[in-house]
Amino acid sequence: MADSNATGLDAKSGYSRVDSQPDVAMVLAGMDATATWPSVRYLRAWEHERLTPGPGAEVLDVGSGLGDIAIALAKEVTPGGRVVGLDASAAMIEVAERRAAGAGVEVGFRIADAMNLPEADSSFDVCRSERVLQWLPDPARAVAEMVRVLRPGGRLCLTDTDWFTLTIDLPDVGAISAFREAIWQLRGAPAAVGSRLLNLCRDAGVVELEATAATHIWTDWKPDTEYAPAGIFPIAPIVRQMIAADVLDPVLGERFIEQLLQAARDDRFFMSVGMFAVFGRRPG
Repeated sequence: MADSNATGLDAKSGYSRVDSQPDVAMVLAGMDATATWPSVRYLRAWEHERLTPGPGAEVLDVGSGLGDIAIALAKEVTPGGRVVGLDASAAMIEVAERRAAGAGVEVGFRIADAMNLPEADSSFDVCRSERVLQWLPDPARAVAEMVRVLRPGGRLCLTDTDWFTLTIDLPDVGAISAFREAIWQLRGAPAAVGSRLLNLCRDAGVVELEATAATHIWTDWKPDTEYAPAGIFPIAPIVRQMIAADVLDPVLGERFIEQLLQAARDDRFFMSVGMFAVFGRRPG
């Protein structure tokens, strides 16, 4: 039976400090789970149609995670190209390197800060970043860095979530509203970066912009055997961390947990969140 009070993570730091999470394996498993979401698959296909990496292309994956996209791209840029995958997590890099070796491709994985990329100006044809900006204190700086390392005319695609689009069907609307407000208090503005991507790119001088969106929907969760809906951190511990951080009223927080669990057990679970993607080019 799943423990609804399991505390295998710190919700505030999340993927910004993977290696210091209490349960790193849980966090890594969450990455694999989200890769199967229909919304993520759609946005990745949309991205790929626009980035169109081919033989000889030089590609940068900022926040490369477990490396699956970087590995796929490495196959496409052969011969003559290269793919560099940067991530803040040593645990992520270790898995990515192992997967790349298993796939028989070479990717230059290494630890790096997305807000201070260790790459020269104008050194890549393509740059991508997926669900990274929401974990950074200064997303605008990271976007500017990605534009900096692109060659003139280089292609950029950013994908991220807006957690303030989170929708949950529960009887107590007040508890839902309090939970959303607690996300803001706990995580700050970057948690809503998905809907800001277009203007972040405009501010960084990116041109020929296109945008799209996808909504991920959960309609099933078995809380007595599963820690959380697929790809989501365990919800009850997050709520209780919010209560402990004094950003969520204890009565509303416990009511939120109770109604969420009851909805799932009654086969009435519904939750959704919006994800956004933006494509453009560095001028030139």
